[in-house]
Amino acid sequence: TLFRSSDYAYAGKNGRSAATESRLIAQSTTLNLNGRLDDFLAGWGFAFCMGTDAYTPGTDPAPHTHIFTWDDTDGPSLTTNIYGEDSSGLKRKWSDMAISQIVLSGANKGSIMMKVTGLGLGTVTDGAMTALPTLPTAQYLYGSDSIVSIGPAGTPVSLSPRVLSWEATFDAAKELFRAVGCGTKPYFVRKGIPLTKLKLVIAVDTTTDVRDWVKNQTPLEATIAATSGAASLTITYPNIILPKYELSEQDKYTAYTLDLDQESILQPTGGGDAVTVTVLNTDVAYLATV
Repeated sequence: TLFRSSDYAYAGKNGRSAATESRLIAQSTTLNLNGRLDDFLAGWGFAFCMGTDAYTPGTDPAPHTHIFTWDDTDGPSLTTNIYGEDSSGLKRKWSDMAISQIVLSGANKGSIMMKVTGLGLGTVTDGAMTALPTLPTAQYLYGSDSIVSIGPAGTPVSLSPRVLSWEATFDAAKELFRAVGCGTKPYFVRKGIPLTKLKLVIAVDTTTDVRDWVKNQTPLEATIAATSGAASLTITYPNIILPKYELSEQDKYTAYTLDLDQESILQPTGGGDAVTVTVLNTDVAYLATV
């Protein structure tokens, strides 16, 4: 993204009807990636969005374990390089890119979908890589394989087959840091205060569980677990309170729609993380120094 400044505001004065000069004053890069979620992308996205990767190697051929939590330390955001080939004549590398937001959504059929938003310092290098790495075999994760469980802390219970859809948002609220002397490019990508959201659509049945949880403001634990083949994704919210619900018709069912945000996804009373993401795949630590 290029930002320019000109003297067009003075057009019409001194006999001029157009701008006489325009110059580049700032630049940056942005990323919008939408597609099917596979086990590699799940690990890569959460590592660079949340900022940590507690990696435990498996015993071959067993999968490796990655546990992601929000990085609460000071300092600039982690960045990575992204290489893309749009055509045989358009090959580029975007340097110093930070992942700012991930949105996952699951439905009753098809893959879990992933939306990734990123930003960078505006450094783009044209040209092909000398040697491309071997791409991992994609193991897609499916919404129809996901199980949503809710219940008292430590003992959440599966709500299948009532969950019609879910959406989990992880927003790191990152921004570009500029100051006097930086030139046209920012100095670095700055961390923000993370924001976690969760949306659930749950069919009404003969029980009053959801209504009672909302009415009594019951502390709960929620998990979303998807296992497809040897790969798996588990999102754990150890301390939530359902703020309210809306009743509506969804796919010919009467359903509760629950929207949770920073006011209802809480840190556990005894300490710990408000949300944890665990990914099992065949990839090694994402944040290893190279």
